[in-house]
Formats: sequence, structure tokens, C-alpha cells
Amino acid sequence: MRKKPVKIKSIFIILITLGGLIVVKKVLSTILSGLLIGGAFSPALSPESAEKNYQKDKESLLLISNYFIDSKYDDIYVPLSLESGVISVDGQHIKIEKMEVIQAIDALKRKGYSVIGKEDNTIYFQKWSNLDAGRGIAYSLDGKQITLQFLTKFEPLSEENWYYYEEDFNEWEKLQEESIRSIFPRLPKLI
Repeated sequence: MRKKPVKIKSIFIILITLGGLIVVKKVLSTILSGLLIGGAFSPALSPESAEKNYQKDKESLLLISNYFIDSKYDDIYVPLSLESGVISVDGQHIKIEKMEVIQAIDALKRKGYSVIGKEDNTIYFQKWSNLDAGRGIAYSLDGKQITLQFLTKFEPLSEENWYYYEEDFNEWEKLQEESIRSIFPRLPKLI
């Protein structure tokens, strides 16, 4: 009995179908991870939940903060997508030498912290975000008001120099316009 030869057209269709399924899976996983990690399906952080998170994650928060304080870098950026064991400084990836700091950053990422960074006088741990806003826990390096680019609200936590914060570009922009209008009331509406 002779076997029927497999047609090249059938193999081609199977390969195209498998390739399409892989692309669809990748796109869907990217979309879903964006919605789950600080997105539409995650509840926004509140001052109360920030305090609870601070108490639960205090050891990691302090360890990372001390590492950032002791570093020679003024601005540090560690997004969720950055590989384990490195920090971003001025677009350059710098290797973290202390294993306990790597483990602390990885632990916070697993708990939903999407960005960890150091900016001006502030070390921040962003726990929730969408396209225009972010919320998290921040530490003031100098005991003064925290400074983040689009800061619109902050409240002290139970520990000195630790804060719950909110950044919201749209709200910040509105506040900036109101501030300018209070100085120049006849200025035409910008937005």
C-alpha cells in the first residue's frame, strides 16, 4: 500500500495558522498584562492601601531607598520591563552589585510595583498607573515636600518622610493654567 504524499499547500497552511496563533497570543498577552499591572483591572492605590503596602513591603522599600541614597546617581529609573539586576541611569543600564537589592526590586515588581526611581529629592515606588496618571509610595530625601514631575497630591504615611502620592498629567496641566491665570487673568484660554 502506497502512502499518499503530503501536499506542500497543506503544510504551508498549517505553518501560516501556527504563526498567526503565536502572533495573536503575543498581542493578547501584552494587552492583558498592561490591563492587569496597574491598569484597568487593578484597583487604584489610595492613601489607606498605600499605608498597608508600606507596612507590608517596608523592608524592601528601605533597602532599595538606602541603596539609591548611597549611589552616586541623581536620577535612577527601574521600570517593570527592565531586566533583573540592572538600573537605568541616563539611558545606560548599570549592573546592581548587591544581591539583596536585586531580590528586593524583583520582589516589589512581583507585587505590582511598576516603576521604582529616584528623581530630585524623591525616591518613588509607583504601584498603580494608566496613560496619564500614577500613584504610589515616595520617600523624601531631605525631609521637604516630595518633587515628582506631575505631582498633584501627596499625604504623609505613618513613617517620617514617607508619603502616598498621586501624579496626574491632566490635573497638573489644569493646575498650572489656573496658577498662570491667577497672575495674568486676561490671558486667553490655552486649552
